[in-house]
Amino acid sequence: MKKKLKILFLAPGQSIHSHKWINFFSEKYQIYWCHTGKIKKKNENIKYYFLREGLNTFFLPIIFFINILYIKPDIIHIHSISKNLFISFFSVIFFKQKTILNPWGSDVFSPKLFVKFLQYFIKGNIIFTDSFIIKKIFERNNRVFKVNFGIDLKYYNNVKNKNFKKREKIIFSPRGYSKVYNQFLLVEFVKKNKNKLKNFRFIIAGAVDKVELLFLKKYISKYNLKNLISLKSHLNKDLYKNFLISSYLVISASRSDAGLSSCIAEAMSSKSIVLCTNNRDNPYWIKNNINGFLFKDNDLKDLEKKFFYITNISNKKYLKISERSRQTQKNFNNLSIEMLRAEKIYKKIHKHSCFN
Repeated sequence: MKKKLKILFLAPGQSIHSHKWINFFSEKYQIYWCHTGKIKKKNENIKYYFLREGLNTFFLPIIFFINILYIKPDIIHIHSISKNLFISFFSVIFFKQKTILNPWGSDVFSPKLFVKFLQYFIKGNIIFTDSFIIKKIFERNNRVFKVNFGIDLKYYNNVKNKNFKKREKIIFSPRGYSKVYNQFLLVEFVKKNKNKLKNFRFIIAGAVDKVELLFLKKYISKYNLKNLISLKSHLNKDLYKNFLISSYLVISASRSDAGLSSCIAEAMSSKSIVLCTNNRDNPYWIKNNINGFLFKDNDLKDLEKKFFYITNISNKKYLKISERSRQTQKNFNNLSIEMLRAEKIYKKIHKHSCFN
């Protein structure tokens, strides 16, 4: 009987990206997951190792290295290097040929000073990324493979053709409340145009930054926007999907993404038109009037212009753009295809490392 590949992941426990990727491979291989942050729902096919941060943070690289020596994995895959490069530092030095680094947008575009220092040592490594821009940054000194995180096209699929002109229009922004997601721009847009937006309902949802959420609540109350804007925390998967498929428009004002964010990709797959900022990789994925819309980063006037243009297009054109939107995800961001691509690379890396 052929031995199952052993893969050890070091990844944040609260990351949707990590859960999706790791759970996929747990069906075929022996999976070990070292994680910071607690995991609410565990998979019985995965062995979990909780790395508790706090007073013992300084010892986490040693703890992780001991786990490697104990598990003896064939592949070590590090998700999010800002959170985990320090913890995995010894594995990057001593097991470089079998260690994959997966930098995310926050790792590369807004890392802390200490992480910037650590990243000087990333040379001759194996890099996975879903971002064209990050690929260009790292490919001079590393072996870089572009692998997207992928979308579950069966789950995120709106099969109904709805006439949005006959119903109240929901505008959904599921990016969360961190400042980088710039939800204030959307709230400011509503405040400025509230007399024109009486038929719309804006829903903001996602992971909570308490300071930012409190600020937005006070601002909405101050300018009497409660009848137009609802603030929600993290939504469960089914409720989140329901908002996607019932939304006229999904907006992201994020100021720093890499690759295409999951919620934008899931909205596109669900046939909701997206309107998002034109920074980072977004222009690679979205073309105005073809499969969605882009507005200039942090530009309120351009957001207004694009929003009111979209709300005046015909239902026929809306449906055409939304169909193309889903087709983009089918062609380039299919979860099964992307994970099979990663699997082939895993096997090549393992085969190569066995000879050294």
